[in-house]
Amino acid sequence: MWYAIQTITGKEEETIETIRKVIEPEICEDCFLLKREAVWRIRGGCRIHTERLFPGYVFVCVSDPEAFYMQLKKVPQFTRILGKDGQEFQSVSQEEEAFLKRLLHGDPDYTVRLSTVEVDEQGNIISCGEPLRGYLDRVVKKRIRLRYVVIRVQLFGREREILLGIRVDGDSMEYSSASCGSYYGEEK
Repeated sequence: MWYAIQTITGKEEETIETIRKVIEPEICEDCFLLKREAVWRIRGGCRIHTERLFPGYVFVCVSDPEAFYMQLKKVPQFTRILGKDGQEFQSVSQEEEAFLKRLLHGDPDYTVRLSTVEVDEQGNIISCGEPLRGYLDRVVKKRIRLRYVVIRVQLFGREREILLGIRVDGDSMEYSSASCGSYYGEEK
């Protein structure tokens, strides 16, 4: 089961490192940061880089939640497992985990890749690839020239807007070494 851990924005990688050192691997199967590919438009070209999908959050896959919670107290960084309904902590729901996995589309680096889109003359998206394909009806904002769309979904107990990078069919892209910043700002 996945759990979301809230930590200090900008300290996610440090928190992951510490969790991997402090918590026994048989309790914490995986600890990761969800990222997304995004595009910078520079001198008429497109450069792909990665950003945090949820700044301030780290995700873990644990087999024994109680033991994990007890060991997490040893982590010196500010961490808090998300919980609700008076519970100390609660796993990411099955629906939310399935949604996140669909966005990741099997990516081993936990990165939401760019969706290729086809647009008409008015800038309307007429077709798209994964992972946006299943969420085109949830787009609340699109900036085709800047190569992103924003979808609105229910996630972690509230409505959130999630920015997803796109590429227009025929774009020439190059990869940047910059990563894990947040060019467009935080999710709402």
